[in-house]
Amino acid sequence: MIGVLFALALAMPAPPPDAPAPDQAPAEDCPATRMVQPRYPVKEARANKTGLVLVGARFDDCGRVTETRIDKSSGITAFDESALASVAAYVLSAGQRAKASDGWIQAPVKFGGFRTVVPVSIPWPRSHRRPVYLKDDEPFPFESIQAFQAAAPDSGDKVYTPPYAMGRDPQIGFIHTSLVPDARDPLVFWFRYTVQPPRPASPTAPLPENIRVGVARYRLVEEQGVPVVRLAILCERSADECGRLETFLFEGLPFAKARRH
Repeated sequence: MIGVLFALALAMPAPPPDAPAPDQAPAEDCPATRMVQPRYPVKEARANKTGLVLVGARFDDCGRVTETRIDKSSGITAFDESALASVAAYVLSAGQRAKASDGWIQAPVKFGGFRTVVPVSIPWPRSHRRPVYLKDDEPFPFESIQAFQAAAPDSGDKVYTPPYAMGRDPQIGFIHTSLVPDARDPLVFWFRYTVQPPRPASPTAPLPENIRVGVARYRLVEEQGVPVVRLAILCERSADECGRLETFLFEGLPFAKARRH
């Protein structure tokens, strides 16, 4: 398939130097992020049937979905068709596009059967309830937050209780945090600091996308018989805000306050 596309690309005439590539659009022409609710088939709704469809989607540089496929069927044709039509109308955010693998993202579409998700406790070991917090001497493994999101090293199979309550800053917006164990190493945890910008004044204006502005790695070790948390921080805000975040994190987590040393 790749070879066919490459041959077609060579056969196509090149666009003028000042023109964008055929599958690209100038950034200012890109539509707002959009998610479309699927149509719940009447027959299935009356029968109280439920289902989950995993839809694969390819997209252009603006995030508009250009191709869809069924990665996992619900077993009900009407659900699968409705899910495909819904995802085909999506405009994906930058965060969603960053999770693509080989140019495809996977979008779950659920029909009925909604339930409340109960967060589980963070599996922080008792050995590090009163650790010493030190800057990590190992470099941060990602050069940007986008690279971190694309790699997704944190475990995504559960929803964990946030380490801090949601905060609000009149200028920044709402602040969300999460702490999630590493997918492979039980002694590594990933902290995510996300800002939800203030809602626009107009009720018809699109909601601004949440911005992940800080990521930290907590690496739990023992040094000379003392429990130590080696903390590395990646922050993409102003120097002043990043400095405040660093000072705050080195005070320790609510359930693992910093030991004086």
